[in-house]
Amino acid sequence: MDAPTAIALRREPGAMTRSLAALLLRAGLGMIFLFAGAGKIKAMNKPDTDPMKYPEMITKSFPEKIAFPGDVKLFARVLPYAEIGLGAALIAGFWTPVAAFLSGAMLLVLLFGHILNNKVDMYPAMLTYLLADAGILWLSPVTSNYISLDGILFGWFWAPRPEGRYAHEPDEPARGRR
Repeated sequence: MDAPTAIALRREPGAMTRSLAALLLRAGLGMIFLFAGAGKIKAMNKPDTDPMKYPEMITKSFPEKIAFPGDVKLFARVLPYAEIGLGAALIAGFWTPVAAFLSGAMLLVLLFGHILNNKVDMYPAMLTYLLADAGILWLSPVTSNYISLDGILFGWFWAPRPEGRYAHEPDEPARGRR
């Protein structure tokens, strides 16, 4: 006697569901970057005597050089503008794979800084940001990113199309039956 045939169906989320997930991740991480960068720029305008003046509040907790002379000061001066630029690119979905990759690289450098300063309390947050960034990078191809500038500019080229047929051809025997 033949065993009953089992059919396993795998349902993947549709393009709109993937696009909404990508939008939520991009908006969340992008807003974090935007507000962090804006806060640093605001702290740049504080008086020189203020201990919370940026970038001095960051550079004083690191050695003069890590890789080359002046690298900590250079990174601290560029960081707010990079955060604002990458945050805006993530929210808009502009060059999403590049923005997500650069965001991940920046997060790794920031995590390295927290490791150097032994700020253990920052590890979970940084790893959560990296996980969100990995999700953005995973969903960044235009086929999962229709709600973005990338999707508006290039999405028509990769519009979803019906995949295959769901009925067997009449001249073919049905699979699993004998």
